[in-house]
Amino acid sequence: HEGADFYWARDSQVFAAADGVVVRAMHDYVPPFPDAFYEMHNQSIELGYTSEEALDFYRGQQVWLEHEDGLISRYIHLGSIAWDLVEGQPVTKGQFIGTVGNSGSPASLESPESDVHLHFELWLGDAYVGQYLRPVESRDWLISILHGQP
Repeated sequence: HEGADFYWARDSQVFAAADGVVVRAMHDYVPPFPDAFYEMHNQSIELGYTSEEALDFYRGQQVWLEHEDGLISRYIHLGSIAWDLVEGQPVTKGQFIGTVGNSGSPASLESPESDVHLHFELWLGDAYVGQYLRPVESRDWLISILHGQP
């Protein structure tokens, strides 16, 4: 689990955490059929770990922003993405980028309301903020970083 989960109501607005540039905006996301979830699950069991391909599959519809000094923020399991958000476009802190959903989550097979949340990640190089920490500790770090508290 490479980030923190924030549980909000479906279709709640998601805003950019900081100024940056869009490096990924999955407007072409198509919800997978149940068999695809089964295949990814089996692949992970067979490998003994979750591959990069499977991780990306489970992220669902997503937006990635690059900020100063190479910091990347990822907004995952989105229900929608702002129609005018395109790769290479600059964004400002607080700009609307999408809505909360459950895309990519196995719970999305149950209903559009199951396990609705925003999964948020911050990456610097090959490491994510909170690596080797428990999820609750990662969340505390993210809140501290984003709110500028020590």
